[in-house]
Amino acid sequence: MTMLGAGLTIVVIAFSVVGLLWVLPAFRAFRGKRTVTCPETKEPADVEVDAAHVAATAWGGRLDLRLKDCSRWPERAGCGQDCLPQVAAR
Repeated sequence: MTMLGAGLTIVVIAFSVVGLLWVLPAFRAFRGKRTVTCPETKEPADVEVDAAHVAATAWGGRLDLRLKDCSRWPERAGCGQDCLPQVAAR
């Protein structure tokens, strides 16, 4: 392996480690189901955040939350996902 190849390998590994240290906590924080109060109906709803999407957007520094599943779906699948601030606050 040339010096350039070794240097490039070290840089790639360093970026990967830093990326994992940044992305993995975001994934862990938002995985799993949560119970929130639906803003439309004021009833409890079980929601699941798209943790993979949150982790992917963590690279940019701003987490982009969106729902993967909700117990109110498919009846209210077109909702504005206004419950997301409740998820982010936890």
